[in-house]
Amino acid sequence: MAKKYKIVHDRDICIGCSACASVCPKHWIMDNDGKSSIVNHTKTGNGEEEILGTNKEPLTEDFEDNMDDAESCPVNCIHIHEVNDDETDKELI
Repeated sequence: MAKKYKIVHDRDICIGCSACASVCPKHWIMDNDGKSSIVNHTKTGNGEEEILGTNKEPLTEDFEDNMDDAESCPVNCIHIHEVNDDETDKELI
């Protein structure tokens, strides 16, 4: 069974190094302001984070690629959360 997860990006602390876009261009782009963004992201209510996948609709593809993205980030602004069957989540990185 595939892992279920979501990506949380704390864009406020992004330094625009482009490591994530280099590692996984399928999910990451560099925006005009010099910071990275998740492709097809949705913003949370507080405006500080962007999320790909949710607790109700988690991702099941590209887990390893997105873990590589999170591990390549020098400021730790990419977080991977494992989503449980009961829709709770646990931050992995």
